Amino acid sequence: MSNILIITICVSKDSYGAFSKNCEGIYAAGDTIDETKADVLNAIRLIQENLPEERWPEIIKSEYTIEWLYDE
Repeated sequence: MSNILIITICVSKDSYGAFSKNCEGIYAAGDTIDETKADVLNAIRLIQENLPEERWPEIIKSEYTIEWLYDE
């Protein structure tokens, strides 16, 4: 069974932002929802590339799925 990484996408007047409800350090932004989702994946990649694995949030140390929530 995989872990569920919960990401909330928020809309403002002229852009989108995202953050994780259950994993510290994941923040993203974009002009569209698709750009914002791509930025979330990039944030995860940067954590995994730049931090030693022992400093990764537990949820991304093994298989996980992303649950996207939308807050308008």
